[in-house]
Amino acid sequence: MKDFPLLLNIFLLILFLLIFGQSTSYSQTDTTDVIGDTTDLNDNAQEEILLENVLEDIEDSKLLDYLENLKKNPYDLNKVTQDELETIPFLNAVFAKRIIDYRKKSKYFNSKRELLKINGITDDLYDNIKVFLVVRRSKTDYVKDESGKIKPVNKKGKPSLIKDLNIRYRSRFLQDLQPRKGYLNGNYAGSRAKIYNQLNFRLSKINYQLEGNFTIEKDPGETSLTDFKSGFLMIKNFNFIKKGVVGDYTLDFGQGIGTWSSFGFSKGNVAVNSIKRKGKGINRYSSVDESQFFRGAATQVDFKNFDISLFYSDNYLDATIDTTFDEASGFYTTGFHRTITELVKENSIKEKLFGGRIGYTKDFLKLGVTYWNSRFSKPFIPDEDKELYNFTGDKANMLSFDYDYIFENMNLYGEVARSQNGAVATLNSLQITFFKISDLVFSYRNYSKDFIPLHSNAFGERSGNTQNETGFYSGITLRPLKGLIINAYYDQFKFPYRSYFDPVSIQGNDLLTYVEWKLSRDLNFYLRYKNENKGDTRTVLDEFGREVKKIDNRSQLNVRTGLIYEISKTIRVRSRFEYVYVSYDLFGGNNKGLLFYSDLRFIPLTGLTIDTRIIFFDTDSYDSRIYEFENEIRGVLTNLAMFDKGTRWYLLLRYKPFPFIEISGKYAETYIDGAKSIGSGNDEIEGDINNRLNIGLEILF
Repeated sequence: MKDFPLLLNIFLLILFLLIFGQSTSYSQTDTTDVIGDTTDLNDNAQEEILLENVLEDIEDSKLLDYLENLKKNPYDLNKVTQDELETIPFLNAVFAKRIIDYRKKSKYFNSKRELLKINGITDDLYDNIKVFLVVRRSKTDYVKDESGKIKPVNKKGKPSLIKDLNIRYRSRFLQDLQPRKGYLNGNYAGSRAKIYNQLNFRLSKINYQLEGNFTIEKDPGETSLTDFKSGFLMIKNFNFIKKGVVGDYTLDFGQGIGTWSSFGFSKGNVAVNSIKRKGKGINRYSSVDESQFFRGAATQVDFKNFDISLFYSDNYLDATIDTTFDEASGFYTTGFHRTITELVKENSIKEKLFGGRIGYTKDFLKLGVTYWNSRFSKPFIPDEDKELYNFTGDKANMLSFDYDYIFENMNLYGEVARSQNGAVATLNSLQITFFKISDLVFSYRNYSKDFIPLHSNAFGERSGNTQNETGFYSGITLRPLKGLIINAYYDQFKFPYRSYFDPVSIQGNDLLTYVEWKLSRDLNFYLRYKNENKGDTRTVLDEFGREVKKIDNRSQLNVRTGLIYEISKTIRVRSRFEYVYVSYDLFGGNNKGLLFYSDLRFIPLTGLTIDTRIIFFDTDSYDSRIYEFENEIRGVLTNLAMFDKGTRWYLLLRYKPFPFIEISGKYAETYIDGAKSIGSGNDEIEGDINNRLNIGLEILF
């Protein structure tokens, strides 16, 4: 296995030379009898593909918020820009340019299925992107909404203002039915419910688009219904102002090294297109993640080939404060304000940030320079025994340069950034598209040990921690037969300097192969193999019985297989089996686990959708946990880590009594065999059952 990285890269290089040696004039058959399409908004396949690799037990996801918003407000193929197309998951820069070129040549799209006439766009790519696109003028395209009703996309709305104005109200109530220890001993002062309310409006006119949003949320254990408050007002495409926002917003530029306040997709089943950060620049913020957003004002203006962005933020942040010296030792990012200790951290420090960006676009080339400068109300003095190169002081700045170049079927992109201490981080990638045959990507990253990533979130092994890491990533997507897709990647990485968790430098590698075979229009089979080797710090006993830290190599093997079967238009069944085996080279402790689930989606009548699943799991410990992505009520991400031995089941109902209102509810129950308690600390539950009720309401005007 030591020679595997070299062999894999030689294989990819040979494959590249063989394919590149073929004529690049290969083209897809120009089908002239293009017909329409029916897009099912009740299908959440895209969310599952992109989010099931988010290995966090987190309910509030910026990624989910982004995907839902894009699904609710798809881009019109006759108006969309290339930059907007590139923000669509699964769609790379080469195909985005080809779509624009096709539109220029043919004047306009008459149907979404015309995308299949574009060289290289395959059926599987079309199925993944069509939900994010629309052709308003089409006479043959239809939409099947969440209630099961089918209507043409060009259906005219009511006259005057109502036609252009969309208002959405969303409310959620989530609660664990078993009381946790923190409520029983009084450490959690608030109620057990998690309560969320959001009001959003969007006014779309010919010359501009105006959007506003206000969100309030209370986490379990918090006392105030407005513990978190967020809002914005944004205008788009008004004269020379491309975007302008007042309130809460995000900044996503380049490849996330210098400035990126949203979460990015990580390594997963989509081996090629998922690693590129697709910056949306200045964007409105409507999630309830209580960190990594800006509060103030920002604008982007366009002048011919240039775009200029200016932004200012004055925002309070949670942090751990040493009251004796009036210093901060670190940020607090969970957003929980339940206990006295957590309440002390709330809004304890302020950051004032200003900056700008100049972008240049010409034909196949995009260049950008971004700079920001910030100052904190208290200095940061981190514990050097834990993190030697963490941010220190009360001032920070960042300067970055990013590029994106398209040449025929190749896309070269990357970024280099310098933090205020002079440390540099860089990422550079080459992506190659071979029409319907395959896609390749090669990416090299080098993040200095002393780089300060205050507002960064670039691609890497440690998601979001753009520091102390080098790596080389090779990914490939193959389509050898109709209906058969193979995704594979190999990632070699190293953490050159010690950290709080690892007292010495460690390294590792990660291999994944994902095969999806569409046996028929209604039956999909998939197989996933993943093997990761990485240095791991372990606490062991020496010859004198003392606890000491030693580095051991940890190897984790995951094998997953499953199928999806559409029995009819109203019934879908899925099953999945996964096995995990964790082994160590030096100090023992090998463990294993398995998980099996089967679920059913049933639409018994128009407007009512029923999802139910039963899960069986058996693992030796938390070390061999298996993550399981679930269907949920609107706006909630559930990707649970299942461990120990037990069962879990849930029932999810979505009902639309009228086209403008949806009521949803989910009951979920987890049983741990032989457990006297579940969880630990204030979150401990007495007994062997953990159950939860989630209720959601969405009203559309």
